[in-house]
Order: sequence, then structure tokens, then C-alpha cells
Amino acid sequence: MQNVLSLDVPEVPSLFAQVLKKYEAIYVIVSPPRCGSTAFARVFWEHPSVRYYSHEPFEVTYYWNRELDQVAEKLSDPLDLRLINEQPGTGQGEALVIKEMPYQVGDNFPLLVAMATGPLIFIVRDPRQNIASRMEKKVEGGASPFYPKVESGWDLIASQIGWCRDRDVPYMIVDAADFRNTPDRIFPQIFDRLELSFSTEMLRWQPYTRVELDNLEGAHRHLYQRVLESRGLQAATEPIPPLDSFPTTNGFRQHVAHCLEIYNALRDDDARIVP
Repeated sequence: MQNVLSLDVPEVPSLFAQVLKKYEAIYVIVSPPRCGSTAFARVFWEHPSVRYYSHEPFEVTYYWNRELDQVAEKLSDPLDLRLINEQPGTGQGEALVIKEMPYQVGDNFPLLVAMATGPLIFIVRDPRQNIASRMEKKVEGGASPFYPKVESGWDLIASQIGWCRDRDVPYMIVDAADFRNTPDRIFPQIFDRLELSFSTEMLRWQPYTRVELDNLEGAHRHLYQRVLESRGLQAATEPIPPLDSFPTTNGFRQHVAHCLEIYNALRDDDARIVP
């Protein structure tokens, strides 16, 4: 496996280097929460070159203050897609897909970049939708809807994209509405940039209801049920909540407006994949 990114990206620490030797290639997806990134990554499961999937391996460093050796352990034991595929052996590749959140990887973002063997993929969605969805899911999980604002992910993903831009690290920006509504026009471009083949058959799949993606002893299991029960991507038909529907409590309405400004700027980035 050879890193093809900027020479300014730091070397992978020896703790990770040994783990990563097992993979032919590593594709990295970064997204704020509730932007459809798990469904986006689910398409990669259908590619014959992809055998492994690591779901938010840095999550335990954010929520449980675990050290990087715990991340390395998760990367050494990812989901083996060949074992859950109903037709084992059809995919003969050994590539790994890593899906992560901006706030969970945090200061370790350069390390995540150093693992990638191709352009990073940043997923975005109208923050009025992703923040409303996150607030709803927080309540569904028995928590307050007013989570720490860093977990919206927008300031961090803007900084991470800027970090890549400043170092000539190749990346793509993909809007959730685009890949959900026009997957047949978006995914061929993405896979072409990753030098991978694409077939529309990859947009349909079998449900995997017994697959465990949660890293926190079930605390976030409810977040992935819809994707694991799905049979393909679903069109983006959810209404966009008006800004004045968000509470002013804890400055949340102002926070959403700020995130919306970042989102609109990222949609104008030359690296965005458009239909």
C-alpha cells in the first residue's frame, strides 16, 4: 500500500503502519453527523475491490477518551464484508473503507489523511436538515437535543478541507442530496477519481440487520438501523426546516445559521462533485 497524497502529510506512526499493511488501498470518508455518510459508504461495500469497512474508529477517543492504540485495534479488526456477503468470494480485493466524523477524529485528522491512498471524500448536507435530524436522534436516544455545538461538525470540516487545500491533498466534496437523488451521475465520477470501476448494480443491496456498527456498547445503535435495513439509496425528499423553527436556546438558531454559511461556501468549492 502506497500513500499517494501530499508529501506534507506526516508519516503514519509505527503503531498504525503494521496494521495498515494488510490493505491494498484505503478510502477515507469524512462527514458531519446525519449527512447520509453511512448510506454513502454502504455503496462501497458492493465494490469487488472493497473487503473491509471500519466505522468511525476514532469514536472511542472522543466519547471514552481512549488512546490511539484503541483506534489501531479497531482498524486491525474491521468489518469483513466477505464474511457477511451472501455470495462469499465474489469480491477478491483487500481494500478498506474508513468512515469518520470531523469532531471524533479532531486533532488526529492528519493521521487519518496519512492513511488514505486516494482523494478524501467529504460529505455535506444542508445543516438545517442534518442538525434537526441530530437533535431528533439525540431525543430518541434519551439525551438532550442541545448537544455540544462542535458535534455539528461544520467548523471542523471546513478547517479540515482547508487543511487539505493548503497542502495540495486531493479531496472531493459530495452533497447528500446530489448522491441520493442522482447516484447514477455522482458515483461514476467518484469512483473514477479513485481509479475504481463502477456499476449501477452497486446501488442496490441486501439488508444486513445483524451487522453491528456501533462502537459504544449499543449507545448509537439506533443511528444505523435504517441503513442496515435498507435495500438501496433513498431519494432526498425530506423537507428543509425553516431557520426560525430552531430554538434560540443555547444559541442554537444562530449556530444553525452559521453552519448554513459554511455549507453554502463548501458547495461552491471547485472540488465538489456535481451531477
